[in-house]
Amino acid sequence: MKPPVCDLCHNDFSSEMCHAGTGGGMVQFADYRPLGQGCAGHPHGYEWFCDEHLASARALASLSYSDARAALTRQYAPLADYPPLASSDPALWITEVGPNPAKIFALIRQAMGLSPNVARNLLTGLPFKVIQAWPQQFRVWQEALIQAGAQVEVRYPSSKSAWAEQADADND
Repeated sequence: MKPPVCDLCHNDFSSEMCHAGTGGGMVQFADYRPLGQGCAGHPHGYEWFCDEHLASARALASLSYSDARAALTRQYAPLADYPPLASSDPALWITEVGPNPAKIFALIRQAMGLSPNVARNLLTGLPFKVIQAWPQQFRVWQEALIQAGAQVEVRYPSSKSAWAEQADADND
């Protein structure tokens, strides 16, 4: 089977699919034919789509794959040229500090190994990434930050988010 990469925009959402079972889904088109028993590969007419394009693709599932793909391309053109995904681990982000900034300050210094000045600067420039790792590795920090009143998010990397992060870095 193909990995979870959107057939239309080529956004690789395999990290989110692997860790959370979300990020997109597969669509079976009218010309789908399963592979024969004992065959390996990916069947024609059964494609991955990211959350952004999944509903539109499902609405065209009664068409052949090529007709549906042409209609989707017309609907969404021009499409971004997303780079391949370099890292597949999700990241823990702080989106709001909450009522206890001193506790959050201490936690991010400990979690990230930061100097006081760097930690202080992060707290004034929300949101920011605390750690990128396997979710079980940052669960302790996630729970501690939530208990201290911070609002946190687990963000899953995708080709689309990597592209946006690179654009942000280029603008800095």
